Amino acid sequence: MNSRPLRLTTAAVTLALLGLGSVACSGSSSTAAAPAAPAGQAVTADPASRTTTHAAAVTQAGAPAANARCHTGELRADVQIQPDRPGAAMVMLVNKGSRTCTVDGYLGYGGLLADNSRVELATTRVPYPGKPTRIALKPGTTAFSGLSWSACDKADASCKVLAGLVVTPPDETTQLTAKVLGVNGKEVPQLLVSAAGLRVGSLQPSNQGVLLP
Repeated sequence: MNSRPLRLTTAAVTLALLGLGSVACSGSSSTAAAPAAPAGQAVTADPASRTTTHAAAVTQAGAPAANARCHTGELRADVQIQPDRPGAAMVMLVNKGSRTCTVDGYLGYGGLLADNSRVELATTRVPYPGKPTRIALKPGTTAFSGLSWSACDKADASCKVLAGLVVTPPDETTQLTAKVLGVNGKEVPQLLVSAAGLRVGSLQPSNQGVLLP
């Protein structure tokens, strides 16, 4: 009389165990699935990779363009007066910085008085020996241009008695003080420039033929 209820109980237990097993498998499968990323958001599995990529992006964004224009602080200007040619000079614009940069166009000029104050000078741009050339200046290299003026008598009220020249590189708004060198290589203490001002040649990659006629 007791054997049939015992068999029914065993069957019921077996079915219950099978049900529990099914639930566990289902739970395990659900746990293994990766959560979906929110729309529009990328998921990177490796944080180290994400850091490296970010650092590379910062480096690229922060690096100056190799051929960006030269800025005033990266340059030096020497004005070399020519022998046997009064009022004629060769201007040498030197890249004293640590990167390659470009210059293209004409230099701007102003005068320095003995008290170090500045005075405006009339300037005429001359595309000589040709139109301006875009020049890539490596560190330590030079661009050249011609410069000329008419001398004057210090007694003439329109005569500019200069102690030096300031130079504005192309597309810059700040100036640098140029060294004005005589034929002996020493700095010239005084430069007499007439009211007509300066004739300015275009910047060129070579010194050949840049002296203004």
